[in-house]
Amino acid sequence: MQKLSRKLVHATVGPLFVMAWPLFSMSPSAPMWAAVVPAANAVRLAAVGSGVWEDPGLVASVSREGGRRELLKLEASTHTGAWQAAAAAGPGGLVAVSMMCGGDGLADIVGRRYGATNKLAWNPAKSAAGSLAMLLGGTTMALGLLTLFWSLGYLTWSQARGPLDLLPQVLVCSAVATLVESLPINHVLDDNWTVPLVAAVFAVALLPT
Repeated sequence: MQKLSRKLVHATVGPLFVMAWPLFSMSPSAPMWAAVVPAANAVRLAAVGSGVWEDPGLVASVSREGGRRELLKLEASTHTGAWQAAAAAGPGGLVAVSMMCGGDGLADIVGRRYGATNKLAWNPAKSAAGSLAMLLGGTTMALGLLTLFWSLGYLTWSQARGPLDLLPQVLVCSAVATLVESLPINHVLDDNWTVPLVAAVFAVALLPT
């Protein structure tokens, strides 16, 4: 139950934060102000992880093994999220958040439940079920967020009638991020960094601005 709770937080906090972006103005400084939210959360995680502030409920809800020091790793990842919100608040930021939350978050939930018999050949810690869930979940969330921001007028694409026309590009972003998440490199490069970073880079390169 704790692992499910942690992943539900992982999967929902990003899109909920992104959906608050329209509350900010169109000022060039607005993404920086939006980034204050994850940055403040990073400070809270750092305080709890270092023992300065005690919050057993927070530790139980977001840590893998129940140790407070795990939050220090999450603190670094949250800083990454703050940077992404500030520097890639357009399509790249939306796709990055989608792959990290709707993709990676769903992959763990589905993989644990249905992945026991379909482990990946290059990484037995991952499964085909989890990777497929990441691909579909990340793509669906990305298209949903792109559609939302397009309908609100924040995104305009002269060469596309709407976000669904960009499905091939979004699928490429999702596929590359899914491949990166499946690689046996998490002990060296945390996928909380690599997945959104790769997704954002490909989204910026492939999606119109």
